[in-house]
Amino acid sequence: MTQHKPDWMNEEEERAEDLQESGETANNTAPKLARVTKAPPRMQKAFYIQDKYANAFDDLAFKQKKAKGKKAPDLAEEAIKLLLEKYGVNTENL
Repeated sequence: MTQHKPDWMNEEEERAEDLQESGETANNTAPKLARVTKAPPRMQKAFYIQDKYANAFDDLAFKQKKAKGKKAPDLAEEAIKLLLEKYGVNTENL
């Protein structure tokens, strides 16, 4: 059993498809939803470092935060990746 749509519904679907292709909306003054990109899921790792290294890392993270740069987790991941590359670990899947 096939369902037949009324003409007005077909017209609305065509209009919606045209608007989607053009990127416009029926009400251009209405706010548009923005896509939010989330950070990848992370896990907490507990390891101990000397105070001087922790302070230097905190200073770097603070400077990056003020400059709207990378955040501390991103900086730590970058450091770990460099360490892995130094010791010849394959980092292609990271």
